Amino acid sequence: MNVLLSIKPEFVEKIFSGEKRYEFRKRKPKEPVGKVFVYECHPSKSIVGWFSVSRIHSGSPDEIWERCKDSGGIEEERYVSYCRGKKIVHAFEIDKTFRFDPPMNPFDAFRDFKPPQDFVYFDGDMTRTRLD
Repeated sequence: MNVLLSIKPEFVEKIFSGEKRYEFRKRKPKEPVGKVFVYECHPSKSIVGWFSVSRIHSGSPDEIWERCKDSGGIEEERYVSYCRGKKIVHAFEIDKTFRFDPPMNPFDAFRDFKPPQDFVYFDGDMTRTRLD
């Protein structure tokens, strides 16, 4: 199953440059993840590419920080603020990445598109859409 995540532009850049090797989330998908398609929030408001996940690490915020801090692409203070109140957080370990050129208009891929608050499951593969 593929998922669509909303990610802030500063983190999108770090993912596709290779600086950010983990994407932190408060919730873990119940389905196995195929590709993670990246919806870049304001200002582009577009689907900019995808990444595959080699593993999802789960644990306390402290455990995940210790394991992922060197390649998390986020400052500790901001990470701690993001995790506040959570006993368990998740780190998607980023494997392969692919950036669309040009980015995709989300309304071309999803009817009645609304940016996901967390993530959205979908069947199919937007990469085929890009090649049609």
